[in-house]
Amino acid sequence: MRHKWKRLLLTTMAVGMLSSVTAFAANVSMNLFYNGKNHAYNAKEIVVKIDGKTMTPKDMPAVAIDGRTLLPMRQIAQELGCEVTWNEEAKQAYVINDDYTLVFEMNKATGYKNGKTFTMDVPPMIVNDRTMLPVRALASALDLNIQWDDATRTVSIKTTANTTPTTPTTPTNPTTPTIPTTPTTPSVNYVTLNKVTVPASKTAEQTFSVQASGAVSSYEEVYVADNKIVLDFYGAKNGLATSLTATNSGIVTAVRTAEHTADDGTIYTRVVFDLTGKKNYTITQSADKSKLTIAFKSVTVSDIAIRHNSSTDRDIIEVGGDSALGVSVYTLSNPSRIVVDIPNAVSELDSTFDVSALEYVTAGRAAMFNDTTLRLVFEVDGMAKYSYTTDNHAMTLQIFSSSMKNMSYDTSANKLYLQKKDTIQTGSVKINDHYLDGYTDVVLPGDYSETFGSGTYDIDNGVIKSIQVSTSGGKTTIRFNQSRISCYSITEEQERYVISVKNPQDVYSKVLLLDAGHGGSDPGASGNGLTEKNLTLTIMQKVANYLDGSGIKVYVTRNSDTYPTNSSRAQSANAIADAMVSIHMNSGSAVANGTEVLYKNHSNDTGSNLTSLKLAQLIQNSIVSATGNTNRGTKLRTDLLILNTTTVPAVIVETVFISNPGDALKISQEDYQNKVAKAIADAIEEAFTYPLR
Repeated sequence: MRHKWKRLLLTTMAVGMLSSVTAFAANVSMNLFYNGKNHAYNAKEIVVKIDGKTMTPKDMPAVAIDGRTLLPMRQIAQELGCEVTWNEEAKQAYVINDDYTLVFEMNKATGYKNGKTFTMDVPPMIVNDRTMLPVRALASALDLNIQWDDATRTVSIKTTANTTPTTPTTPTNPTTPTIPTTPTTPSVNYVTLNKVTVPASKTAEQTFSVQASGAVSSYEEVYVADNKIVLDFYGAKNGLATSLTATNSGIVTAVRTAEHTADDGTIYTRVVFDLTGKKNYTITQSADKSKLTIAFKSVTVSDIAIRHNSSTDRDIIEVGGDSALGVSVYTLSNPSRIVVDIPNAVSELDSTFDVSALEYVTAGRAAMFNDTTLRLVFEVDGMAKYSYTTDNHAMTLQIFSSSMKNMSYDTSANKLYLQKKDTIQTGSVKINDHYLDGYTDVVLPGDYSETFGSGTYDIDNGVIKSIQVSTSGGKTTIRFNQSRISCYSITEEQERYVISVKNPQDVYSKVLLLDAGHGGSDPGASGNGLTEKNLTLTIMQKVANYLDGSGIKVYVTRNSDTYPTNSSRAQSANAIADAMVSIHMNSGSAVANGTEVLYKNHSNDTGSNLTSLKLAQLIQNSIVSATGNTNRGTKLRTDLLILNTTTVPAVIVETVFISNPGDALKISQEDYQNKVAKAIADAIEEAFTYPLR
């Protein structure tokens, strides 16, 4: 059968803010996150050819999972001339052409072709925030010829049954051909996204809008997770701030933006709304297509059920409304409380609850915290633990006992309060920082197991994941498992001791995040017997040593052969640092050599404060001056994840070309490594004389 293929300007979802960077080469080494777990992936590259033409991956390569090749849904659909739509409620992807409508549901091996079922060996799944489809199942469902060459790891797809060229006929009245002899880039009249409007306050109507300078040719809502709204504006350049946290909303915690380029060269801008949780909303576009409005529906909370489950020894509280609740759950101290905030809500609940049947809740009440936020408060004994789930229009909160006692944690202030049952010599408390392993230990000078007990208390407030209390060798240790790098102090008050968790910027006047590029399963470039990930670690450690005693607090992203994702490196910089310097080695032709520093302008750059450009220029000049390297200058780059997603001054230092024999010989020698590291450290010290905050 010969099919008509409808070509649409659909684009592959860019990695941007939502996934880690991948490397495309003869061998693909990367981290894959799916089914709730990280999976190390290291395999020879899979080549995909459509009608003999190799498909170039944009931001996610083909990967083999359980022996089957999976490809990003949107890219393979574009290449095969199909439309793609997404049903958020059903978690289903629709692939449509002139002849077929295919339905794929995430993590289910049964699909539908024109209403009839078919079975796949491997189900579609979300991998690194990408909807990935099994390519054989897709091609077979579209009645396409597909072949696999194991020796070359090549998938070949033919979109037509008859590929034999036909002899052209000569027209009776020849006319001048109108088809160009060379392809031309489609002409796009670009507009600029120039304004995001947020509510006047948390109590105002929860409506957001994105304004463009003219009509937006098209936009698409991309499903990633229930707590995000992701919108792609095609033919729109980004004139917005990369991050907006002052949202005046109890629903939207931040708005993030980034500009990308699609496979066909079209520029589009992605706008991400981070939510507290799943919430119902509507999206409307103005008549002139220059404005998109997102309005969140108010939820009426009308039901609450309270009971104790004796088999699990848990208090169960179920709350229901007429739409998604979008809850935030956290704890407060003095007295110990579990708090549930429901934004943009109307309450039909009684002001107090009968909790006499509960084991761990001593009181419960409901009230409007402000005009639009409903607050439910449950007073509990000590550090009672909790967990919660949301499902459609309901939330289930479970409260259960903790073996920890005489302590409470205030999630809003990030302080742990220890009741003064026994004396603690605060000057003898040891604080052991293991931030690269994700925790800090506060070691008390004695055995306090009888006073504070033992166990784990979950917090998950974006700063602290959980607290663990244990006693060994006659000393009690309180371990803080961190979501971000933090500093700790212990002080004494009249009736309690207080362990405070602080952002490093609240403790130090100058904070640097120093990054050794690549690592672990990602070796980076290689050449002349050298591997990039090893050299970047060596140089980074030397830079850190040179900065010791400079007055700059230095944190590093890794100190061994590990691989933190590029997104996590950028997030760490945004959370705690005044600047980030990422060290790399370049690669190119054998004759390419020298040093260059990459940067991107940020919307919050000011004339007097340190900027990425100033930092790049200082480091570039310092390395060239110290080493005599070829000066390749500073280079503006807008296509790199670390530079795109940082909001603080950030640069990537390409010290030398590892592919060049001369550069490789130099960087392999310790004296030269010391010169480069000292030059970078000197430049950082000079950069930190600029205003930072």
